[in-house]
Amino acid sequence: MISLITDEVLNAAREMNRRDVRRAEQITEGEDQENANPSSPEEEDDKIWAKCEGIEGLKGAEGQPVKGGGSYYSYGPYPRNRRLLADIALACGWTVEKARVLERRLVDRDVKRSAACKVPSVDLSDPNQPRTTRGVPYTFQHVATDWIRACIGAEMEELDPTKMGVVKAAVLDLYGTNSKGRKKIPVYLPGTKRVDDETLPVSKEDIERAQEEIDKERRYRKARRMEFLDRQHYVPPDKVKLRIKAFLRSSGMSEEDFCKAIDVTKDEFEAFMRARKKRLQLESKVYHEAPPFISEQNGEGKPAKKRKRSISDLDAR
Repeated sequence: MISLITDEVLNAAREMNRRDVRRAEQITEGEDQENANPSSPEEEDDKIWAKCEGIEGLKGAEGQPVKGGGSYYSYGPYPRNRRLLADIALACGWTVEKARVLERRLVDRDVKRSAACKVPSVDLSDPNQPRTTRGVPYTFQHVATDWIRACIGAEMEELDPTKMGVVKAAVLDLYGTNSKGRKKIPVYLPGTKRVDDETLPVSKEDIERAQEEIDKERRYRKARRMEFLDRQHYVPPDKVKLRIKAFLRSSGMSEEDFCKAIDVTKDEFEAFMRARKKRLQLESKVYHEAPPFISEQNGEGKPAKKRKRSISDLDAR
């Protein structure tokens, strides 16, 4: 399969990140962006991508470099995908080879989905290089942003599960949901430091916030799966709150010590106890950490499984 990612593409993405960071800092300092940058972003992009013109996967139907389409709701190819893929590799600190693994996985997912439609838009006669119905090689450029967002979490879990928060903060959150949107580097107040202008043009706080959003979503899904598939062990949030109050009264433990024991902040604890919406309660760390801690303190272990009688037991009779 034709790949979009090379060392030259990574270098181009680094250069674009440095440029966008400079633009964001000029806005912070109150400079006139047009006077400071007389060239349009598109013209600057073309100059930077000119170093990568030899990449076959970046050509269109007539062999010309792919430009942004005129329709806001076009079906690809999307020229910005090469930068998006490069940004993911830079944020994770990956080599080109590892980035190509993610590229291949996402393209394969998209190809299978497209081939399963009533009107297939992909030609799979050559499994090593799928093509569009026009005969153009199907590459990462043809994968829509919403599909990337829907699938990248599962792929990152297998490739590099500790980096999903970094990818969300430094890449996915900076691009618009539409596949045409430009990357927007956040404008910070003076004094806020970025992790790295070339690879992680965001602050440490942004990465922590993105990871917390991911953790909340995982906790919510875990609770919903338990609610529908494991009703025996599911406890409604209201009963968890009552159990916490009863434990604090009977044990004499303070709320501060309780928060430390289950590794949550006082604000998180109070937010859970005040929350009324079900989602806010199910995604809370308190909802998931409090019950096992209380059970452990009360000496409530899991009931022992009843041992099945063996043939030797029957013979003993």
